[in-house]
Amino acid sequence: MKNNDFPILAVVVLYNPDIQLLKKNLFAFQQYVNKIILWDNSSYASTQQQIDKLLTTFSNVIVIHKKINMGISTALNYAWNFANNHGYKAMLTMDQDSIFHYFPIFKNKVIEFWKRERLCICGPAICDASKTTFETYDSFIEKKHIITSGMLVPIELLNKIGGYCEDFFVDGIDVELCVKARQYNYKSFIYRGAFLAQIYGTPQSRKILGKTLRSFGYAPNRLYNIFKSQIIIFRKYHYPLDILRDILYNYMFRFTLKGVMLVEHNKREKLKAVCQGIKDGLLAKI
Repeated sequence: MKNNDFPILAVVVLYNPDIQLLKKNLFAFQQYVNKIILWDNSSYASTQQQIDKLLTTFSNVIVIHKKINMGISTALNYAWNFANNHGYKAMLTMDQDSIFHYFPIFKNKVIEFWKRERLCICGPAICDASKTTFETYDSFIEKKHIITSGMLVPIELLNKIGGYCEDFFVDGIDVELCVKARQYNYKSFIYRGAFLAQIYGTPQSRKILGKTLRSFGYAPNRLYNIFKSQIIIFRKYHYPLDILRDILYNYMFRFTLKGVMLVEHNKREKLKAVCQGIKDGLLAKI
């Protein structure tokens, strides 16, 4: 049930969503938040009609249609301002294709944690959507940064740090928020008693020497933006080591060497996108 002492605004950013998956997404948390904004980034007309029909199923939902794709950060800042103007204390940010498991437990544990410790950014554990089971633990673990989807963040914290950076369209928004929050002595945690079933890219796999290698299968433009945003964040916040580790291990090794080179097709175009993203990130004005 909703917590009127700590009202929560949720925002789900949409772009041509799978409507059935979106419904499943909303059913997982809608009765435990006070209001939901569905921000539609210029979906097809037929999809917009299906999104509007959700208003008959969910009484606490409002829909905002945009004529152009404005990305994620603009939508999140709109929701942040909406929350300030309407008295919400926290904001839940969700992708359109994520499914939250045990959200009411997560919400109650996080609010208790905020009251007992101090305000911070919190999210659930992350599980690949292809998995059928996931082990949970009743504990919080500090992280350097967490993903946007499933993130529950106090409005007071957003007010202190200035909201979301609109220099980033999709990638880098969550990392930049958490790194910026650290400058104000706010930490980020995951609560392991709840999890988010998350879809990354277009998963691909290939067997090599009897071992199955998996890859996210990101498109070239997505790889470009991932590398560019990470390099910019690394430079902007004076070279934090956790961002360097992410660039070298997650992005250079897992995404590029392991994923693109060993598993995926279209290698030349993707490697070109990676190199261009690194170059533009290094040359971007900070």
